[in-house]
Parts: sequence; structure tokens; C-alpha cells
Amino acid sequence: MLFERSRVGVFATLIGCTFASTVDAASEHEMAVGGAALYQVCGQKHPEKELSLEQFISLHPHMSTQLANDIREFSSEPKHKAELEETVVRMRTEATQDLLEVVCDSYYRDAKGRE
Repeated sequence: MLFERSRVGVFATLIGCTFASTVDAASEHEMAVGGAALYQVCGQKHPEKELSLEQFISLHPHMSTQLANDIREFSSEPKHKAELEETVVRMRTEATQDLLEVVCDSYYRDAKGRE
């Protein structure tokens, strides 16, 4: 339970770091793009492991329905492809690699624990 709450904080922090060039806190739009990008980055880091988008979303029990729907849209709609790819590149900077490793590993571990 405590780890689930901390994961929400790490999720928001990682998205915030990705969009650190903006003065305001990450918007709902940025959170959705960042969530879709994080799902994609984790899949690229561990292609041998399987984690569906729905499993990824379910690992964030406090995520709003709107944000979950927006992440689904950004993950599947071709019109968002360029923005999503740009966000993936920004997320994969040297500064966030260790954090990404921890977050991605926790997603796979927790998803497996729910099976």
C-alpha cells in the first residue's frame, strides 16, 4: 500500500522532470503524454516482459478515470505519435535512467504479483 502511494509520487515526479522546461506544474495533457511515454519506455527497457496498458493503468489505483482514458488515447491514436515519441526521447535522458529502471522494475514485479 505504501509503495503504491509512493509510485504515484514517483510517476508524477518523473513526468514533472520530463516537462521541467515549463514553469507550471505538469498539466493533465502532460501527465497523459508522460504516462503513455512511461509505459512505452518500460516496454522498450524490458521487451522480454509483458505488461499490457491496462495492467500499467491498474497499477495506479488513484489515477483518475479521465487521465487513464487520456493515456489510452495517447498510446493508441496516430495523431499523437510525434508528441509521444518526443516525450519518450526526453524521458530517456541520462538524468532519469536510474529512476526509470526502478520504476519499470516495480511495474513488472507488481503486475506479476497480481497474477
